[in-house]
Amino acid sequence: MFYSLEHFEGELAVLEDDDENRWNIPRSLLPADAKTGDVFTREGESFFPAPEETRRRREAVLRLQAKLRKK
Repeated sequence: MFYSLEHFEGELAVLEDDDENRWNIPRSLLPADAKTGDVFTREGESFFPAPEETRRRREAVLRLQAKLRKK
C-alpha cells in the first residue's frame, strides 16, 4: 500500500492511501524534506519514502497535463 502526502496542517501531515482513505499523522513521522505529492510506504508506525512511485506518479500527472493542453 502506498500513501501520498496531500498537504500539511500545522504539525500534522495528511496522507491518502491507495484506497482513498485519509490519514492524519504527526509531521515528525515523515522526513524533514517531505513535500506534497511525495509517496511513502508504511511498516508499523513508520513511513518510508518510495521515490520510484513518487517519480512514476509525477510523470503520469505531467503526461495528463500535456494531453489536456492539446485539446
